[in-house]
Amino acid sequence: MTRRVLLVSFLALGACSPGTGRQGGTPADTGSALPMAQQRILRAALLTVPQATVRPESLPDPANAGARVLVQYCTQCHAMPSPSAHGAQDWPFITRQMWVYIDEMKGELGVQAPSTAERVQLLTYLQAHALEVATSLPPGAGKETFQATCSRCHVLPDPRRHSPPDWPNVVMRMERNMERFHLSGVSHVMAEQIVGYLQMASARK
Repeated sequence: MTRRVLLVSFLALGACSPGTGRQGGTPADTGSALPMAQQRILRAALLTVPQATVRPESLPDPANAGARVLVQYCTQCHAMPSPSAHGAQDWPFITRQMWVYIDEMKGELGVQAPSTAERVQLLTYLQAHALEVATSLPPGAGKETFQATCSRCHVLPDPRRHSPPDWPNVVMRMERNMERFHLSGVSHVMAEQIVGYLQMASARK
């Protein structure tokens, strides 16, 4: 078993206590009495990180000190996440959880922990290039379905983040993510409503 597999297994075990069910959309137990919103953020973080396919040279402002910290430390345990994977308000909580894990693993399997200054640099960088969150959503058919469904795991993205032709694939990917966590599924009708709304909203200037 490789070092990465061992570390990812550790993260998964640290995030989900034994016997915790995920049926019916119940967030994974993180081992502490976290508020529901924070449990959802952590679940979304653990979902997104292993799937990330970002390369160092494709990071925004790759020469930034925070980008270098991201490459040096975060890839010790998992694939490199994109700063735009989460909103600026979510990154502080997510990085705090990662610091807990990395501090527990420090010295094990060659894992190194960043300094306090490096942690500040990383958080500043992640927030500066975070997901553009929707501040106001235009009215339209499917808006309520989009809000109710997509806010279960993460902040609502600005529909203009993707072009109209891109949204069907994005929504399909999110459906697969929900299936992986055994969340109550999104019906075909609901998915069509969400895609239709996002395509309409992203086409607006």
